[in-house]
Amino acid sequence: MRKAFTAIAVVLVVLMSASFVAAQGTYPHPGTSVTNVVAMNLATGTGEDAGVVVEYYDTGGQLDYLHENIVIPPLGVQEIKTQDEPLGDAWQGSAVMQSDQPLGVIVSIKNTAVSGDSDGMTQGAYNGTVAPANTLYFPSLYGFQYIVSRITVQNTEDTPADIEMAYYNRDGDYLGMQPATLPAFSQRTFYLGDADDVPYDPATFVDGSAIVTSDHLLAGAAVTTWGDRSAAYQALTPANRDFTLYAPSHYRYMVTPASGQWTLFSALNLMNTSETETANVTATYVSRATGEVALVKEFTIDRLSAVGLNTKNGGDFPASDFAALSYAGGGIADWDGSVQIESDQELVGVCNTGWDTARYNGAYELVSLGSASNELFFPAQYRLDWGTGWAQWSAVNLMNVGGSTILAEDLVVEYLDPAGNTVLTLTGTDLPFDLASGGALGLNTRNGGDLEASAFTPMGFSYQGGVHVTAPAGSQLIGVANIVYPNRSSVYNAIQKP
Repeated sequence: MRKAFTAIAVVLVVLMSASFVAAQGTYPHPGTSVTNVVAMNLATGTGEDAGVVVEYYDTGGQLDYLHENIVIPPLGVQEIKTQDEPLGDAWQGSAVMQSDQPLGVIVSIKNTAVSGDSDGMTQGAYNGTVAPANTLYFPSLYGFQYIVSRITVQNTEDTPADIEMAYYNRDGDYLGMQPATLPAFSQRTFYLGDADDVPYDPATFVDGSAIVTSDHLLAGAAVTTWGDRSAAYQALTPANRDFTLYAPSHYRYMVTPASGQWTLFSALNLMNTSETETANVTATYVSRATGEVALVKEFTIDRLSAVGLNTKNGGDFPASDFAALSYAGGGIADWDGSVQIESDQELVGVCNTGWDTARYNGAYELVSLGSASNELFFPAQYRLDWGTGWAQWSAVNLMNVGGSTILAEDLVVEYLDPAGNTVLTLTGTDLPFDLASGGALGLNTRNGGDLEASAFTPMGFSYQGGVHVTAPAGSQLIGVANIVYPNRSSVYNAIQKP
């Protein structure tokens, strides 16, 4: 039994390898990986239960297992663990989820036996795909001694797909084309440290980007591995290109001003998708606490090339360029906020955030106004402490990209249990301020974020579920979520109202 992606309310999900091949040479080893899916029913009406089917395909396109009779109530959440499915050890492949109600899906990748990490564990997450495309963009890729990326591409159709993967370094130099054929409904993972998977000598590559094209519709994801951390993001498509992009969650924090130890920092990786024109770009950094502009940075990006802007080390720019990101002044790193990126050419981009002293990372897609909505969904949220210390917690980061202020009394944030029941509602005086145009708000189930930590006490310490955010019609909200453990983390994009 095979169902094409054109069925009603299909969500296409790329599942990464259950067990990666050993890293080659001096590249960091990712460990052994297992993938779970967290699905949220985005329907809000009584009786709108989602009937869900999951089809698991191996790398040859063979249907290995059909998981039927999954029912998710309105605004409910269900986690589907690949390790609990009858797929066998070291299974590798992809999945197609289908539902009679719209779904929001987050794919979570847990890595164990990571030799470079003291706890042996790392984490990543990315959004499942509801709109596959003929072109995929991967603007943030690496391949040198301390960091390496993998790209997974999924054929979403029922006939074999010929694909072409064009690689570029950060300067926009063309590195070659890697052709491949993907069987129907199958996927393949391309490892940037393996000469058999890329059209260039891996020893000559440091960082860059890739563009994947086909006459078939594709989905995809990228995973980047450091020695002691990892991060993942979904493939970007032409629908994600725009002249204006937003990063709703951005950081520049040290443990103490004089320690030299970084708590949190963020990096933008931006790719100019024009084949002929240089992009003139302005990045405006807006402080979360005040809504004021903290830094304006102007730069160019050559055709089909990418740049990195890192609040800790500068990325492709001097680190001192980001010293203005400080509330206390004097270059002290104590800043959080959001970024608006404007360009005269269409860009795509990814934001990486590092919890530096904790040694873990997360990544999410930069979004445009087309991804904004007055209604957002976050399928995976947690507040877990079973008496032995914090086991897992989450943050919701919202940004108002509309032209007018959203009053606190008109903004409603609902935390829901797996059955879709409301556990906590934050609105009006529960929130610290109105959400001005360009402003951002952070809600953290452990430390409160922009709220007091006690605001989340009514949830208890065994909460897991989803979040539903609503604002008045015409409002334009975007967001990202952080999922944090004591030894690892992941980040994913909010899902807009379908």
